[in-house]
Amino acid sequence: MAPFRDRRMEAGFPSWGLPGSRAARLVFGDLAAYLRQPLETVAEAYWRHRDGDDLAAQRRVGEATEAADVLAYYAATPHYLYELSYWEASPDKQAWFRVIERACRRHRLRRVLDFGGGVGGLCLFLNARGIRCDYLDVGGKTFEYAAWRFARHRLDVAMHDAASGDGHSSGSYDAVVAWDVLEHLFDLEGAIRRIAALLRPRGWFLSKSTFAVSGTEHEAIHLAQHARYADVAELNRLMARSGFRFVGQLKPDRLSRLLRLCGLRQAVAGIRIAPRLKHGGNFLIHERGGTEAGDA
Repeated sequence: MAPFRDRRMEAGFPSWGLPGSRAARLVFGDLAAYLRQPLETVAEAYWRHRDGDDLAAQRRVGEATEAADVLAYYAATPHYLYELSYWEASPDKQAWFRVIERACRRHRLRRVLDFGGGVGGLCLFLNARGIRCDYLDVGGKTFEYAAWRFARHRLDVAMHDAASGDGHSSGSYDAVVAWDVLEHLFDLEGAIRRIAALLRPRGWFLSKSTFAVSGTEHEAIHLAQHARYADVAELNRLMARSGFRFVGQLKPDRLSRLLRLCGLRQAVAGIRIAPRLKHGGNFLIHERGGTEAGDA
C-alpha cells in the first residue's frame, strides 16, 4: 500500500521529499492510532486549524514579549502532532536520524538529550538502536503524544518537562541535540547556558536552526527577537559566552550525496565534519569547554 500523502504539505516543504513507505507506516500508524481517526481526517483538521485561528496565534507568538505567552502556545497547540509526524516520515528527516546515529557511534556519544523533542522521533530512532536518548520539551499535547509513542513501542525513555527544570544532573550528557528549536525559545541565552550545564566537559551541542530574518518571509512562529542570529557569527558569539567553541558542521559525506543524486534519498554512507562556520541546513557542532558551565 502506498503511504499517505498530503500534497499541500509537500508543496510547502519541498526539501522534505515524499514520505518513505517504511517510516511512514510506523509514523502515520502511530498518529492514526493515537487520535483514532483516519489520516485524511487528521489532515483536514490540521489545515482548517492552520489556516484559521492558528495562523494568527503563531504571529502573536512570533512577536511575543513574554515567555509565558510562548510556553502557553506550545503547551496547548495540537498543530505539531500532524506536521511533525509528516516531517518525521520524510526521507530528509530519516536521513538526518542516520547522520546523528553515525556521529554518536563514531564519537562515543553514549547518552544524548533531544532538547525540544517534539513527537519523539529522534528518541525512538536512537533508543531502538541501542543509543540512549532522553526527551525534553514543554508539557502539553505534543509531550503527551511522545510519551504514548514511547510506551507503544516499549521503550523506556526518560522524559523531562522543559518548564520545570527538574530531573537533570549537571554534566550528565555526552550530546544535546536542538533541531529546529532555538528559533522558538524566548530566553535563548538562558537555554544555551542550561544546555552547557547539562553537558559533560567536551560534550557536544548539535543545533540546526532557521532563525527569522528581518524584512523577509519566514515562519510566523520563529521569534522575531532572534532575527540577528540568522548571522551565524552572531550565534557563535552567543555560544561562546556560555563556554562553547565551534567544532564544525555535521553533514553526510560525499558518497552519501552521490547516492542521493541517484535517487536514494535516505542513504547515509558516512558522515564528515566540515570546519566552515555557516548556516546551511547542516548541524552546527559546538563543544563545551572543560571548565564548569557558566564560568566562561
